[in-house]
Parts: sequence; C-alpha cells; structure tokens
Amino acid sequence: MKLATTAAAWAAALLCAACPVRAANEPARDPTAWPPALRSAMAAASAASAASAPEADTAIRQVVFANGRGYVVQRGRRYGVGEQLDGARIERITEQAVWLREAGQVRREPLYAGVEKRVPASPARSASGAKHSKEKP
Repeated sequence: MKLATTAAAWAAALLCAACPVRAANEPARDPTAWPPALRSAMAAASAASAASAPEADTAIRQVVFANGRGYVVQRGRRYGVGEQLDGARIERITEQAVWLREAGQVRREPLYAGVEKRVPASPARSASGAKHSKEKP
C-alpha cells in the first residue's frame, strides 16, 4: 500500500514539473483567439481590400443565359445587351466575358481572370484505328 502511494506521489510530481508555470503577471491566453502575427496580417489585408472596395463592388461576377439571351446579374437585377450597367452600355455577353462601352471605348471584362476555355484535344488513335479503352465493343 505504501509503495502505491509513493508511486502516485512521484507521478503527480512529474506531471506538475512537466506543466509550464505561468507568471502571475502574464494574462491567460484565449485558445480561440488568433495569434498576434495572424491578427496583424488579417488587419493589413482588410485595410488593403477596403482601399480597393469600389473596384470590387462593380466587378462582374455572374452571367446567366435564359431563352437564348445572356444577362449580367448585378445586385440582384438582370442587365441585358444594350442596357446601362454602372454608366457603361453592355455590348456583348458570353460565358467567358462581358464587353462594355464607356466613353466611346469598348473594354472586355473577363468573368474568370486567368482562365480561358479551350477545346479539348481529340484522343489519338493508333494506326489500326482501334480505341484504347476498356469498354467492350
């Protein structure tokens, strides 16, 4: 019995020694709060986005097609070809971009910057003309 209590006392002492002791003047850290480095990075990013907010608000983000016509959806309203959108007249709408005429100049506003639609290459066939697939003929 004495051996069990001694072993328990040693285990408790080792556990307490392994736990870091917090200084009395150090405030308790909130485990759900962001680390200070991430907090400052997020503040800088939000300040940068706030500076460019007017540009982001007018960016075209959605195009829908109904009854064979394309429409730009902006702030819950549909705008078709020939209508005014933020002071510019819509010239053309495709699934990749919208063309706007403003002050006599036509500019292309891509919907997905850096992404271009390409026709996939046809699969190469062997000289015998047989398909290379696991499908049964």
